[in-house]
Amino acid sequence: MSANALIKKHLMPLLAGHPDIAVVGRWIMMKPIRHVLRGIVILSREHDNYFAPEWAVTHFCEPVGFFPLNWGDIIHRETPGLFYWNDPEAPAQFVKQIERDILPLFRSIETLDDMVAYLRTKPIPHRDFEIDELRGVSLHAARGDLAAARAKLDDLRNRRSLWCIPGFAEKEVSSVVDALGPLLDAGDRAGIARQLAEWEAMRIAKLPKGMAKIWEPTPFPVEEN
Repeated sequence: MSANALIKKHLMPLLAGHPDIAVVGRWIMMKPIRHVLRGIVILSREHDNYFAPEWAVTHFCEPVGFFPLNWGDIIHRETPGLFYWNDPEAPAQFVKQIERDILPLFRSIETLDDMVAYLRTKPIPHRDFEIDELRGVSLHAARGDLAAARAKLDDLRNRRSLWCIPGFAEKEVSSVVDALGPLLDAGDRAGIARQLAEWEAMRIAKLPKGMAKIWEPTPFPVEEN
């Protein structure tokens, strides 16, 4: 049985009591998507044997087509062992843990400001939000904090970032520096919003179609400041 079929069989009935959840392929997503994506991905090399879930939060304000698991962590089973599909207690244990630990967290992160506040007060192990210049430029620009966005942009322009290692993320860095940089320099909030909206639509189009159905295009805070 495919991973998608196993998720539908074992997890969807248990998640039916949460109307703000959508199951899209291997993802359990919070809906709607408004700039911030909050989800749990069911990963496993032996998908028909066990599942290894990870939760993650990201934003759509950047020129990449995938969902990076930057800010999140593995969901470990609190009792010894893995989440085995053939263990009748495993799916229920998983749902219990996400209802207790993950869904309240997701529901507290509805906006870009919520996301920044969470990451600043509750650092995620091995993931330092403040050194992530590539994603920080567009994130702070979207929030309307142009000073913070310009500071991270300066790190990219002057190659003070790990993202600037040759061959590492040159296309993405170039997109941020060349497309968003001049708009930040000019303080062009309307132009910043148009660029971010273009990137957001591009990213949604590259993700599974079910995610587009729960996406609600909304103005960016930078437009309202």
